[in-house]
Amino acid sequence: MRLLSRHWRKSTWSLVRAPVSLTGFTREGRKTVSSTLGSLLRNAGRRYANLPALEIGQVTRTHGELLANGTRLANALLGRGVKPGSFVAAMLEDRVEAIETYYAAAIAGYTIVPVNARLQPTEVSHILADAPVVALIHTEGVVGVLEKSELPDTLGSLVAIGNGSLTGGLPYEDLISSASDVDPCVLIDPEDIAIVGYTSGTTGLPKGALCSHRAVVGCTKLVPFIYRVPLHGRLAFPGSISFVSAMWGVIFPHLYVGGKIVWTSVDSWFEVLESDRSTFTYAPTPLLPVLTAALEERPSIMEHLQTILHSASAAPPWMLQNLVEVCGDRLLEVWGMTESVSAVTATTLADYQGQSEADDVFASVGRPVPTAAVVAVDDDGSSLRRGLEGELVIESDLMFSGYLNHPDATEAVFRGGRYFSGDVGRIDDAGYVYITGRMKDLIISGGANIYPAELENVLMAMPELTESAVFGVPHEKWGETPIVAAVRKSGSRITEDQIVEFLGGRVARYKQPSGVLFVDALPRNAAMKVQKGELRSWYETESPPTFLD
Repeated sequence: MRLLSRHWRKSTWSLVRAPVSLTGFTREGRKTVSSTLGSLLRNAGRRYANLPALEIGQVTRTHGELLANGTRLANALLGRGVKPGSFVAAMLEDRVEAIETYYAAAIAGYTIVPVNARLQPTEVSHILADAPVVALIHTEGVVGVLEKSELPDTLGSLVAIGNGSLTGGLPYEDLISSASDVDPCVLIDPEDIAIVGYTSGTTGLPKGALCSHRAVVGCTKLVPFIYRVPLHGRLAFPGSISFVSAMWGVIFPHLYVGGKIVWTSVDSWFEVLESDRSTFTYAPTPLLPVLTAALEERPSIMEHLQTILHSASAAPPWMLQNLVEVCGDRLLEVWGMTESVSAVTATTLADYQGQSEADDVFASVGRPVPTAAVVAVDDDGSSLRRGLEGELVIESDLMFSGYLNHPDATEAVFRGGRYFSGDVGRIDDAGYVYITGRMKDLIISGGANIYPAELENVLMAMPELTESAVFGVPHEKWGETPIVAAVRKSGSRITEDQIVEFLGGRVARYKQPSGVLFVDALPRNAAMKVQKGELRSWYETESPPTFLD
């Protein structure tokens, strides 16, 4: 593993005058680099040029149109002096131009720095100061946040998509309408950085994970195999482009196989699944019960739907089992993180066909994919025997290259060529991985380890609650003790005693909470992760807000 210090690797780009042919060679016979994101998207755009690629609202693009517009934007920026190898920030809402921006960055040899459109000004300012960005591309809906953010002096180019713009911003449509769609043929090294994915920063400021072209392309080509994405597959996607892992996790792979992507709201999700004959969809934990009910009501969806991807936040086993009782072997459970780029583990069709060797397949995230290996280790970093709980450590062919400007943080997670994930779990005798908590969330009460995720999963079965989170606070006798933050359903009058009693019959006595904090909603960051530090502060000051924006 090549670790990056604060002096990241410079792009080894160059410009070739002759256009690249369909074979991947220039007319002069020089072969282009094929393992870069630009070459992958370029090839898909040419091979599937007339096939539908993207639909967001009433706006559509073919694969050829995405490539042409992305190439025009690349040439426009190159023409304005934004050199290959530059860092280009992109704060984008769900629009077709957002995907074209990724094409442009890959074709021009830029390192794209996605800025989540849900971030607040202080968070945006941090990212724009941390990454050496020289250009910013944004959509109209984030102008208000950007106006309140601190923009670095290094920004030389501003590009505005839509009607709203920062002062000095160049209209996106004007740029691409006057630019050439001839490929600039920028050659870069596969180890150069394609994307900087900023982590969610639940315990501090976000860090930029440097993701190379090699890792992103490797993930893109691996996904169709492990996710069961068919050639020319059709994706119904109720997620957001703001989450960068969606790009290499589902968007790029569907473009790679000549597929069609339909961005959909939750309200129209099932109509899209049915009318577009979708073969693939993604379902976050909160939407699993809704999807289960919809598939029961509309079984025709399953005549073509091949994969239902569930990842990110954990779901209680009973919720997944309910889904599988309806959808059968279509469920796919994976585990990964921004730093791993690709999924690290995945379940298979056989796991839901009664052939699983797992202790409990519905509690598992599957077994390691072909590009990875996982072990559980103790506090000294020594491997534990199967069944024992410890920190999960990953070896992977597709790992990130380090944290931007944070060599100490990079060295802390990379030890001996392995990535220490911070997730706690165990591995059963058949090699299935189980996630039980986060090292940073661990509550040590009277010397015993309590992982909040276990209690949170149990509480999801309480019909009177919409959501909950468990966090630790200091305790005079036990050192720490768990507290439950609970959000009641509308009209519910459930009490603290009832919640404690419910847990009492389902978890060990030492894991039971010492109190309950009732809130209107859980505080979350832009990545939708619960901010437990804020909950702890509310509890200690006895001042939870009555309404959260």
